[in-house]
Amino acid sequence: MKLLLIGLILVITVYVQPSFGHGMGGETLPPVEIDGKNATLSIFVNPPTYDAKTNEYEILLKLYETNTQEVIPHVTYLVEISKDGKQLLQEKFHDDSSNLSIKIIPKNTEGLNFQGKNIGDLGWMKNTDLFPLKIEGPIFLSGGLYKFHIEVLTINSDSNQLERPVKFDASISLAEKTTYPISYQKKDYALGLMSYYDTIGDFVFNEKSRNVSFSMPYDWSLNNIAQTNVVHHELHIPKTFSELLVTKYDGLINGIPLPDSAITIDDYSGEDRIVHLQLNQKEISNFVNSIQDKSKMEFSISPSTQEKFPISAYTKNAIFEIGLSWEPTPIMSEQKTRFYVDITRYFAPKVQEDAKFDFVIKQKNKELYRKSVTGIIGASEKTNFYDYSFTKDNLGPVILSIEKINGEEMSSVDYVLVVTSKDEKPKFPIRVQSISSDGKEGKYFVDMTWIPENPKPGETEFIFTIRDGNLMPVSEADYDFALIQNDVPIYQNSGIAQAGGAFENVVFFEQHKGPVTLVIKNIDKSGESIKLPIVVTPEFPSSWTVIMALTFSMIVVLSQRKSLVS
Repeated sequence: MKLLLIGLILVITVYVQPSFGHGMGGETLPPVEIDGKNATLSIFVNPPTYDAKTNEYEILLKLYETNTQEVIPHVTYLVEISKDGKQLLQEKFHDDSSNLSIKIIPKNTEGLNFQGKNIGDLGWMKNTDLFPLKIEGPIFLSGGLYKFHIEVLTINSDSNQLERPVKFDASISLAEKTTYPISYQKKDYALGLMSYYDTIGDFVFNEKSRNVSFSMPYDWSLNNIAQTNVVHHELHIPKTFSELLVTKYDGLINGIPLPDSAITIDDYSGEDRIVHLQLNQKEISNFVNSIQDKSKMEFSISPSTQEKFPISAYTKNAIFEIGLSWEPTPIMSEQKTRFYVDITRYFAPKVQEDAKFDFVIKQKNKELYRKSVTGIIGASEKTNFYDYSFTKDNLGPVILSIEKINGEEMSSVDYVLVVTSKDEKPKFPIRVQSISSDGKEGKYFVDMTWIPENPKPGETEFIFTIRDGNLMPVSEADYDFALIQNDVPIYQNSGIAQAGGAFENVVFFEQHKGPVTLVIKNIDKSGESIKLPIVVTPEFPSSWTVIMALTFSMIVVLSQRKSLVS
């Protein structure tokens, strides 16, 4: 079931030429002509995931006629396997049925030990079905990218040696999960990374910014990009790590912003939240001219300053797609939260129909609320809504579940949400450090205040001071000021902060109600910027985004730094 759900997320690209490719666990290579036949070669490694406890892997090679799927008999293969530029295997193998199976027993030995029948020029083959061909030695000792070079030497009969061997090249990934213990606000967590491409390195968690960064080897040559179907990683976040459970993440690759479509959230495939980071060949090609270091991919994932609504997820049977949003944001204790549940049938015409399901809220394995409700499938957004008020005892992560749509057990889905305290209010000025274009900490600080404290339709004055690394005002500092909602600017202006200080007067209208991102870009012509979330609403004057509540912890640290400087 998890593989089915991941399949709904992954972008899969099929190549018809040339005869090579990158695949997670296996590849079916494009057809070529061999001795008058249109032939296809498939290569698979099972299991497709590296685990140090795995005692045996299996390499499966199959050569067959493309149109009829009929197996081509009496095939002799020359098989070469390498990793990180080191050759691990170079040997001939033969199978009368062409369904070649090679068992690999990973062992850190100096050489390879073959168990099977050696038939001279045709290489190794199995003794019998009960005694398969085995190789014991230093193959599959780690996860990552393995390169296969295959040459077909004979087909149809053992004596039918091809004048020119037909060559195939493929790169097959063994997915590998690594775990990293980290500490945040004196609490210990374990973050996991699953790589479906190559080995992860340079892992860093920045407690201050809650940024996760890591890298992997990658050849940015056009030839290698042409062989890459998809690069896919998973960041596993414990569902108890509330400060990292946001509705949207921002990502960078080698310092370049990733499109929103490259990062998706999965709260229903395991015990942890899984943040999928995936790039297909076209997206990788778009980055190549801007990449400086052509030897690796460097990734960065951070909580976004924006909310992303609705949060979409698929039911366990992949029949329904559920969109969840709520008002006000963030979810606060001791005030009513209205949850909107949008239900559509996945890959089906949008037809309205009644739906009965259970609306359930849990925390720490205990049900806080359960109610059987009725909604409409295929209705317009925010048609189905349900209210709930959390108490001050419900702070932290909670699980909201939509269960058993129309009585079907598998038509269920879970979301991880975070409840904050209603007493969490901003202290002005809010000091934010700038970020450079490559995602690193910048050299400026901006002190930001706005009046009224709770923006609502009408005029709001934004007052700010741009400071240098010593917290001194930067005179005549250029800036670009903008307020952005749903990726569309609702106000923008450029100016100069005389003596470091400036202000912007903005008039909000009723349609601006909800999350808004305040952005100051190109500070003092440096290319550095800051972002802050605010909320415009007349009904809930204490509403703030989840990220805003977390930003205040940063203010304390910066205030302490200011005290040290002064």
